[in-house]
Amino acid sequence: MKQLLKNFTKKSKKRFIQYILGLILNPEKNTCSKIAKFFGIKHDSLYRILWKTGFSLFIFSEINLAIANYFSKEKRGWLIIDDTLMLKPFIKFLAGVYDVYNVVLSRPDRGLCLVVIAWSNGNVTISLMFEFMYHKDLVGKDYKTKTEIAKLMILKLLGKISFRYILFDGHYSTIEMLKFLCEMRIFFIAKIARNRKIKTKDGIFERLDKHPLLKLLRNRRSKKVRAHYNDMSLYFSSHKRKNKQNEYAFTYIVSNIKLDSKKYLEIYKDRWAIETMFRTMKQYLGFSHCQCIGLERQKAHIYMVFIGYSFLEKEKHENSFKCPEDALKHLQKVKSSVAIDRISAFSENFQCFAQVLYLRK
Repeated sequence: MKQLLKNFTKKSKKRFIQYILGLILNPEKNTCSKIAKFFGIKHDSLYRILWKTGFSLFIFSEINLAIANYFSKEKRGWLIIDDTLMLKPFIKFLAGVYDVYNVVLSRPDRGLCLVVIAWSNGNVTISLMFEFMYHKDLVGKDYKTKTEIAKLMILKLLGKISFRYILFDGHYSTIEMLKFLCEMRIFFIAKIARNRKIKTKDGIFERLDKHPLLKLLRNRRSKKVRAHYNDMSLYFSSHKRKNKQNEYAFTYIVSNIKLDSKKYLEIYKDRWAIETMFRTMKQYLGFSHCQCIGLERQKAHIYMVFIGYSFLEKEKHENSFKCPEDALKHLQKVKSSVAIDRISAFSENFQCFAQVLYLRK
């Protein structure tokens, strides 16, 4: 790493910090040309930061881990796995782009699917790493499912970041994932489909939503049972709550942690931190705005967005803002020199971050 840092010139470090600040301060579309115009510099100088991916992609994950480890000293956190869509409707020649179903708009859209792992402690949420998920028609034998991608990322993180458990939604509650986590002795709490069949100690083999031991009668809001599921002994809980239409809906949670029944849903709700993170990145930090054709440059841009969001989380945490968006709006109102001072101070907290992002006034 030291040799890579030596090859990263002071000018490159300055452009690096300008790119991140541009994502935060520039109210317009966050492309290289718009950010360069905002700072009054040449477009090519910023583009070269994305071009130096041999350096960037290696160091970015280290920076994110350093940030998460710093905040974990204050309060130990957990990992969250989820995926999101990066829309690219106007780029025709970017490798990996295919038609992906957009849940928000209820229609297919051209874009890239990312599987992301984030760390959170309830106060701060930090993106650690991501991998693209490609369509099997594009990669053939090299195709990996979301579960396989998530497993590989978890293995990369073991020993590098401390966490209590992993949270994920029903898309990742596959038999493969649950067995993997049990074998690795990693705690997890996840949503699971209601049609999964379990076998309790009384011999009843039934779907979760029809199992008599998970039925919620009268005012009962939650219930737990230990059962076998594909040779795994796990805890299953059912929960009754009101939805947006003020109607009762049922949620089913699976875990390898023994807790009170109502506690499972309370902890699972912490998974929402990654959803709010995606929203801020897409609406305010130009998550999908990069127009580079090279896939590695798109990755570099995404990691820049990750670091920019981490900076906003730090500002929110230290200045008691309600959300990262409030921190962003505050930074857009102050002088750019003040914002530079703040991100420079932010970088000094992390050894590898400080070496990369040191900027003289």
